[in-house]
Amino acid sequence: MDKRFFLALFLSLIAIAVSQLLFPPPKPVPSSHRNGVNDSAAKKMAASSTNEALAPESSGVPAGVSPTKSPGEKTSVSTRAVGETTVVSTQKAIYKFSSIGATPVSVVVREYRNRSPVGGLVDFGTLGNPLVHYRLITATDTADLSQVPFSALRTRTKTGEEALTYNGSVGSHAVSISYVIPQDTSASYLVRVSGRISGVQSPGYLIIELPRTLQPTEADTAGDHRTLAYSFKPQRDHARSVLFGSLDPGEKTLEPGPLNWVAVKNKYFVFGILSLPNGTPFSEATLTGGPRTSKIATNAAASVVQEVRDGAFGYEIYAGPQESQRLARVGRDFDHVNPYGWRFLQGMVHPIASKVIQGLLWMHNRLNLTYGWVLIILGILVRLVLWPLNQSVMRSSLKMQELQPKLAAAQKKYKDPVQQREAIMKVYNDAGVSPFAGLTGCLPALLPMPILFALFFVFQNTIEFRGVPFFWLHDISVKDPLYVLPLLMGASMYLLSWIGMRSAPPNPQAKMMGYMFPVMMTVVLINMASGLNLYYTAQNIAALPQQWLIARQRAKAVRPAG
Repeated sequence: MDKRFFLALFLSLIAIAVSQLLFPPPKPVPSSHRNGVNDSAAKKMAASSTNEALAPESSGVPAGVSPTKSPGEKTSVSTRAVGETTVVSTQKAIYKFSSIGATPVSVVVREYRNRSPVGGLVDFGTLGNPLVHYRLITATDTADLSQVPFSALRTRTKTGEEALTYNGSVGSHAVSISYVIPQDTSASYLVRVSGRISGVQSPGYLIIELPRTLQPTEADTAGDHRTLAYSFKPQRDHARSVLFGSLDPGEKTLEPGPLNWVAVKNKYFVFGILSLPNGTPFSEATLTGGPRTSKIATNAAASVVQEVRDGAFGYEIYAGPQESQRLARVGRDFDHVNPYGWRFLQGMVHPIASKVIQGLLWMHNRLNLTYGWVLIILGILVRLVLWPLNQSVMRSSLKMQELQPKLAAAQKKYKDPVQQREAIMKVYNDAGVSPFAGLTGCLPALLPMPILFALFFVFQNTIEFRGVPFFWLHDISVKDPLYVLPLLMGASMYLLSWIGMRSAPPNPQAKMMGYMFPVMMTVVLINMASGLNLYYTAQNIAALPQQWLIARQRAKAVRPAG
């Protein structure tokens, strides 16, 4: 087996990844197609979003709109009125709502601690800023609801769910916004929102402003900030994610609809708004880069448009962890809120990563083992599945080794390319060996690679691994603090190569790769999640017995008779 193939493959993958990082795809140019939103309303929405993102201290009245203020409007976000706060508690979360703007201002997740220096529990809220706020756009005017005082009415539905309804008025419009918070754990972190607005003449649109940032929740606050992104799911396309860092300050990107959901996320947590399963989808979303105070982008803006039909609107809010099974139960492909793989690999990596996660969770739940042992079992299982293929490849390799003298003799005897090719094919046919047998020898090494790549992305955002200890490792989702596993992984890989080269024909390139490839992989994985190194190490060690058997059979094949 020619080790140069592995070097070429590995270097090609590295080159592709680096090129994507250094030369990202051109950013989408805002489309003129507005999916049914008329030009005047769209311009007001875009101007409003841009002004607020770039100059939060400016007037709340969007540019290009008459300066006439709606009742309750203020001239500055900094002078935001202090309203009455209502607290709703469930088994999983604590919600806080403000009567000013009728919006949620905080969601505290009970089961997850904030590992950043702030401490305490994970909280989606930021001081002085609502999690969402609303604007109403009609053919004639724009109304900012973020400063309008509402009165609250707290009730319970027939099914025992907590319901909080806010009533208020802005201009000639009476506005009612209701939040229904389920108490059962199956619908945890999901809040249903419905609203009615009187006197809205078609066309009318509700603008929902998403949070501009999420507070860091991990000890590596800079790394957590780097994962800040807006994700969205077009109805007829794959989910996509736009990092805050890829949006230049003031840069606007229009994402046309219809959209099933739009969300803001960091490494492990997500705040998203989802259109109702049989309701009105979101018409479009505008993403705007925020001002930079450091090299890392920590804030941006997202405005989502939903058409107000017959004076009504509705959607759902999810504010919670990126637990894969929970997100899958939400439906609408919300489990794709964190698309696995770079954009050019997403179609291949995401399905594999999803299956790998499902398999790991299934083994964890059924076997009642920690994820560390589950990863070890997965590595061993992958090698056991590949055992028959390795044996078949070994037999083909031995036959190819036996044919080498005959192939060399045919090449030496016939100088004419046509005659030489015919002679070589005759050697293969007489021996019953395929000319492509040499290529199949690479399959055992290539087949585990998709799982390895999938695990690379899985460990970036899978909250199930967060804080999971294993022996000396305090958290398998972060790097090994003692670097034991990366070094053990490199050593086991070198041992595999050394055993594989025993009794093999002399090959200087293969010998060089036997030294270089383990070193390269150790350098690449040394700062990766320790769970990833644990899986790869287990796979290497599980492959040692078969590699030794193959080397032994090869030695017998080349041993002279007698």
